[in-house]
Amino acid sequence: MILPGRAHLGHILRYVGRPLIWLLAWDVAVTAFWYFIHPRWAEFPALPVTLLGSAVAVYLSFRNTTAYARWWEARTLWGAMVNASRTLAREALTLIPQRDVAATVAHRQIAYVHALRMHLRRQSPWDDLTNRLPAEDVERLRSVTNVPNAIHARTATIIAAARPEPILLATLSRTLSDISNAQGGMERIKNTPLPQQYATYPEIFTHGFCLLLPLGLVETLGLYTPLGSTVAGFLFLALLQIGNDMQNPFENLEDDVPLTTLTRAIEIDLRDGLGESHGLEPVKPVDGILW
Repeated sequence: MILPGRAHLGHILRYVGRPLIWLLAWDVAVTAFWYFIHPRWAEFPALPVTLLGSAVAVYLSFRNTTAYARWWEARTLWGAMVNASRTLAREALTLIPQRDVAATVAHRQIAYVHALRMHLRRQSPWDDLTNRLPAEDVERLRSVTNVPNAIHARTATIIAAARPEPILLATLSRTLSDISNAQGGMERIKNTPLPQQYATYPEIFTHGFCLLLPLGLVETLGLYTPLGSTVAGFLFLALLQIGNDMQNPFENLEDDVPLTTLTRAIEIDLRDGLGESHGLEPVKPVDGILW
């Protein structure tokens, strides 16, 4: 997640650098053709640039709103996961008589959120789980597809085996259900891409508009066409890239939900609740980015 104040001119230009360079080259080529090469009879047709630009801008804005809604839902679900993890550890420590069982539940929840982070990012979880779960549990998990779900199911079994009072078990079960529901929502976002109309058509419309832009401006702007067309095209390319970055919030990219930061925060809170000396610190931004 890019923190406020991170963006500067160099970063902004790099954000859409490659397509912007191609656009500038195309603008220069169109301008040069207009002034030095084209015959007088080959006039460019008048193009309704303003109308086309407005249509593309509305389409991009609608797509970006949908992409941001996915990103915000992902962040909301992780906020719920943070709260539910704290609640589960607190309830385990106060409602389960066996202190060792309660500590096991808290430690397993730490392993669970790290496994969920790796699961959503399609990364291997074993390095993160080796020091957080017993070796036999890690070996058993290697045979399952959904590692965090298996960890969560085993945690529920451990709680049930402790035989807390029925009303206390019901309280713990509700918290476990909240965790399962949050994971299900995250997996829905991860496994359900935007429809083709939102994923592909913005690329076609934006790039097509950028190609037509200098053709519609060259008669008016003349030698200033590369400047005017490139600046206008930059705005549309930036809008396009913003939507591309926001629509998949679990790709481990700089615009994603900061899963590493959130899981570290959960681990610190739960270990503090257990009274452990862990030496962990919150994740710090790297070049203005929280991962």
